[in-house]
Amino acid sequence: MGWEDLPTILLEDIFSFLSLSYRYNCSQVCRSWYETFHSPVIWYTLTFDGILFTRKRFHFYRGMERIFNPYRTQFYLSRKGEHLRRLIIKPIIEYNNMCDFLNMLTNFINYRDHNNYPFRYLEEFSFTFYVLISYDNDLNNQNAFMNHYYQESNVFIRGKKRYYGTGGVILQTLRRFISSIRCLKRFHLNNLFLGSDSDIGACLDELIEHSCETLQYIEILNYTSHTIPLYIVGLFSNLNTISISSHSLDENVLLLFANHLIHLYRLNIVQDELTTPCRYPDTVWSEIEIILRENKRQWFIQMITQGKCKCEPYWPGSPAPVRAIVYNTCSIKVDKTSIYTCMEQYKTTLETYAHLKSMCRVYVPRSFLERADTAYIGVVKTFRYLHTIAIKERISTATCLLIAYYGTRNNLKQFYLRRNCVILRNEYRKYLFNENGDNNEFIHIWLEKNCRQYNQVEDAVTILFGRQWKMLTDWEYNQIRV
Repeated sequence: MGWEDLPTILLEDIFSFLSLSYRYNCSQVCRSWYETFHSPVIWYTLTFDGILFTRKRFHFYRGMERIFNPYRTQFYLSRKGEHLRRLIIKPIIEYNNMCDFLNMLTNFINYRDHNNYPFRYLEEFSFTFYVLISYDNDLNNQNAFMNHYYQESNVFIRGKKRYYGTGGVILQTLRRFISSIRCLKRFHLNNLFLGSDSDIGACLDELIEHSCETLQYIEILNYTSHTIPLYIVGLFSNLNTISISSHSLDENVLLLFANHLIHLYRLNIVQDELTTPCRYPDTVWSEIEIILRENKRQWFIQMITQGKCKCEPYWPGSPAPVRAIVYNTCSIKVDKTSIYTCMEQYKTTLETYAHLKSMCRVYVPRSFLERADTAYIGVVKTFRYLHTIAIKERISTATCLLIAYYGTRNNLKQFYLRRNCVILRNEYRKYLFNENGDNNEFIHIWLEKNCRQYNQVEDAVTILFGRQWKMLTDWEYNQIRV
């Protein structure tokens, strides 16, 4: 079997990961690959990253720069636009190219009549704005940002940093495009960082007009630069998943979700370096619990910390149905106080506790008293429904064995551990294991026997789980999705 005889399904998956230029080059290899090039499957997703549909041009003052090429865009839309299902616009600093691309898409839609909508299969739109950042002592950069093409002076100051959000022509262009698309099922709108009260509701008002009843998933992160509750999200009646920043919620918004969004199941509360941490009254969770019980519904709340965030989130009160806590950042180390708080608040609900991203940018102590070994053991003992735990910071091999031992006695199914963080030690020689009928002598002998080599640890944990288990490399750990 040669390369030309590869199955079509496999070729379509490979082509979908390639850029447009590489797809074209591959289509010249043989007839089979040429036919795959014209398969609708590989054109389901379009990602505009600032390089696609642009060409290089030399500017006398700015040097080489990329400018938007409308001919390439028009050629693509006329030939392959009808297959489009996912449109993703990544954060790019060339605002002029981004606006020209959005204007081209809007004009392409408006050129057709109402009954001949060109993107009839489009289900998902994702837009992430590139937030410019300067420092107080960098006056030259501040002036450059203030006069940036298509950018108005929407500035938010936090410490020594100045964040420049969207507005002006950029916001008008984005609103015009969103008002022209319809029947979306998934919508992502991130980092707009709106500062003016008159702009609140921008893009969401246009989305309601054509996608109010079809939208099932919405992600609104850092929509405003300060704390403003987004009541408008509660008007999408068929939502089942919401990802939203903590400063876009308050007790009234949460009650609106509980009363009006009858299909809502998953609520992701996200915090990153641009988010303002907010605390909600504990009484609101008691009211939500009563509402959900009366309507025989359940919520799955996931607390997510991501990006370069360096502070812990404000934990909701005890009745809150928090099922997952995920740290998708390398700027926060494990805090034992935070773990004990979660053990007290969510011992009957938590199912996932994970620290992702293997490269930790903070100091991790080697001393047993400063590490979080005992806190992790308390996690698997306390959370009865915990089925997934991911550990990236330093623990000992004895702690790894005890986590697997106590976790498998409850409900633990997935145990992710970064190999480079495990040290060959046993700090429990004088510890007395006498909980729930533990055989103290047996556990000490078992720990001493299996904690001296990595392969012995893996074999012992494999026996406990009843399936193959191994510690993960940094690359494998970064591929974890929970």
